[in-house]
Amino acid sequence: MLTKLLYLFTRTPLHVGAGASVGAIDQPIIRERHTGFPVIPGSSIKGVLRDACRNDGQLAAKEEAIFGKQDDAGKLTFGEAKILAFPVRSAKGSFAFITCPLALERFLREHPNDKLKVPGEPKEMECLAGDAVTITRAGQTGIVLEEYRFNRTDVFPQDWEQALLSLLDDPVWQAGKSRFVLLSNGDFSHFVKNACEVSQHIKIDPKTGTVEGKFLFNLEAVPAETLFFAPVTALSRANGELADLEQLLASKPVLQFGGDSTTGLGFCTVKLN
Repeated sequence: MLTKLLYLFTRTPLHVGAGASVGAIDQPIIRERHTGFPVIPGSSIKGVLRDACRNDGQLAAKEEAIFGKQDDAGKLTFGEAKILAFPVRSAKGSFAFITCPLALERFLREHPNDKLKVPGEPKEMECLAGDAVTITRAGQTGIVLEEYRFNRTDVFPQDWEQALLSLLDDPVWQAGKSRFVLLSNGDFSHFVKNACEVSQHIKIDPKTGTVEGKFLFNLEAVPAETLFFAPVTALSRANGELADLEQLLASKPVLQFGGDSTTGLGFCTVKLN
């Protein structure tokens, strides 16, 4: 079976909701239970791509062959999108793209490359970082992400930086040169849990033009410039459907995922490679 990776690079904040919550966030995003990493379910990805195919003049006739129909499954499978890089504020260089050994291991599991080896996991509050976000003062070298200071023990591996930058041509992603930071799995988990965007929403009473009572709620979203990857696999009975999907995405390099599309959320650069 042939597998390719679908890359989703958020252009605007992304909300793939987990439903209502009894916690501090009224409408949280979907996360892995054991790591807290944000994910995008394969069903959400398949639904968006199916809609794009249905509205494409050239490939609409192949919708059922690619995505299936009642009692007849499609010829492609769509995996869950996992996080590869996450943007955070940096005291130098404005922002950094953080990742961790677990995220890189997952990427290599889906995209084997004998030339790449995942670096050892840094200790807590230590990192491997690019020069664009590194500060050297008083004989100490480190970075400041959000309100936390990390000691830099080495530079971010150049082979990994080149491999990551080669995934997408998006100009903002290309601005990540020398901005990549490798954190421990635990430190990375902290940021993806606590550095997502949370916005406040209200409901306006059309009669009074003021806030309707008891309709204040907040909504969590993955920030813009987050990179996800998802495996797309052609089943043994497939006959060119993966190439058809690649053609579709080449003609539609920006798609909207998740909720609140009418308020600008969820627009992503997409690429199948």
